[in-house]
Amino acid sequence: MRTTWLSEMPRRHMSVYPALTRRTRLAAAGLVMNSLLLVSPALKKFRRVFSHRNRAVLALLSGGSALIAILIYYGLYRFLEYVGRAPMLGDTFGPILGGLLVSKLLEMLFMTLFFMVLFSSVIAALSSFFLNEELPTLMSSPLPIGMIFRSRMLLMTIESSWMVVVFFMPALYSFATALNASWPAYLLFPFFMLLSVLLPNLVGGFTALALAAFFPIRQMKKVFQFLSIIVLTALIFFLRSLEAEKLLNPSYFKDISQYILSLEVPLINYSPSSWLHQASIALFRNNTGEALIKIAPLVGITIVGLLLLNLFARRYYRESWQMSMEAVDNQVLGLEWLRRVLVWPFRWTDPVFRVIANKEITTFVRDPAIFSQIFMMTAIVFVYGYNLSILPLKDIPSLYSGELNDTLVFLNGPFIGFILASIGMRFVFPSISMEGRAFWAVKSSPVSPRKILITKLILYLLPMTVLGIILCMVTNSVFKVSHPVLMYMSYINVLIITVVITSLAIGVGAVYADFSADSPLKIAGSYGGFIYMLLSGFFIINLLAIEVYPMYRLFFNRFYATRGSSGLVLITVSSLLLLGCTAVWTYVPFRKGLDTIENYEPE
Repeated sequence: MRTTWLSEMPRRHMSVYPALTRRTRLAAAGLVMNSLLLVSPALKKFRRVFSHRNRAVLALLSGGSALIAILIYYGLYRFLEYVGRAPMLGDTFGPILGGLLVSKLLEMLFMTLFFMVLFSSVIAALSSFFLNEELPTLMSSPLPIGMIFRSRMLLMTIESSWMVVVFFMPALYSFATALNASWPAYLLFPFFMLLSVLLPNLVGGFTALALAAFFPIRQMKKVFQFLSIIVLTALIFFLRSLEAEKLLNPSYFKDISQYILSLEVPLINYSPSSWLHQASIALFRNNTGEALIKIAPLVGITIVGLLLLNLFARRYYRESWQMSMEAVDNQVLGLEWLRRVLVWPFRWTDPVFRVIANKEITTFVRDPAIFSQIFMMTAIVFVYGYNLSILPLKDIPSLYSGELNDTLVFLNGPFIGFILASIGMRFVFPSISMEGRAFWAVKSSPVSPRKILITKLILYLLPMTVLGIILCMVTNSVFKVSHPVLMYMSYINVLIITVVITSLAIGVGAVYADFSADSPLKIAGSYGGFIYMLLSGFFIINLLAIEVYPMYRLFFNRFYATRGSSGLVLITVSSLLLLGCTAVWTYVPFRKGLDTIENYEPE
């Protein structure tokens, strides 16, 4: 029997060329591959992330995620139920105006969702369509360009929308419960949610392809990152400037009566968010037929958009990608003076510490997207301070009491912790992954992995501590803390939270390091970033639970004299538990990260 050189090749050599032989057979047979086949490597990578984890840990994390979703759902549902009844307006007008207000809140939520996904999709499209490392291989293959684009579009949609969907679904289902929706509405609403994220992703895909024909891709990605930060910051300030809490304060009813009368007017006529809002309200009020009629224009526009985007990509995608390969990515080198200022204090430190600190600061300053992120974090801090400054301390006389002010100071600690955790996720968590594919060279150097992680921990701990103390000072000055013990405790809490959160960011960032990632934003939005935020939330809840009894005794002793030593014993036990839990939360993730780095082998 006649054989070819390919059939005579030994099996062990055949395995070296699986992609070549498979592509050759498919091309010769003239098979039409499905676009989902090109997505399978990403799905396998995602499945491999879960399969390599301990099942008990995955079960714990899944349970924690479900608990957080339930808390979001239930807390927002109770708030919407109260707003929907509006008891301060009476039994007659309260439900009428309250229902209008709930409807308006849902419309604002859909509008916010649309613009968030829109800007996120443009940035994700620029990365997925033009900057992904798999594209040179795909573009050089005999695969149809339409198939390649559809696979990139699917991955881009998932990347830009999954976190928004996970966060918004419990919130949107709380609206359904508050409006007394029937069970078919809960089954049909995910289809509405799919449309709400698919259409802005189509617009983002069109925008990315159009921009690629006229501007360098890498520069446009930076511009849109900065613009998205500005728009999101402006949206936060806009929503906060509305001072929605005045709607529940009877003393402001004369000023907002005109606003209440205009609640039935849509924010934007003939917009996707308006159609989605009207269809969802009809669905939640058990009018399925009307809901389907109102959602029909959105379905039609989405189908037409998919067809047009596919035709547009088949014509211009390959040319746009080739142009993006010709552009050179410029680095930000005009801030050398800032780098020298930041590096200067480390001149007298240990040589190893000085070299690592110099490298971290240089990478930080030369990242073009870092300043837009700093701008966003600064805006969050200002919004936090603004929220404290407009609290209705003068409207409710009971809030003048020092005891309630001190209680607010204690309960405000978790908010400082979550702000620090979000900043740590953006700046500290990606620090290990940003070493890149050359991390094997760092590991093979004379510097031990322990020294590298400790240096990074100390280096990032300094600015995190300064920021935490500033936030704590703002809180204490606004609430005018009257008890010195509480003031000292607030600063101790901030120091504990800062140390633990920074250690979590370094440790979890090392365990879930992705040395192939090209962007800190992608690293922060990964599975490891989700785990880090979840663990940070668990730690803050743990901290509050331990300190509840000492705070209770502190307030109780102001009014009632107590005898015996039982209270002192319990406070001592709480203090020891606090020290022990802090040590465990600091050491365990750092140790896990160190073990992962020591056992790391490049693929």
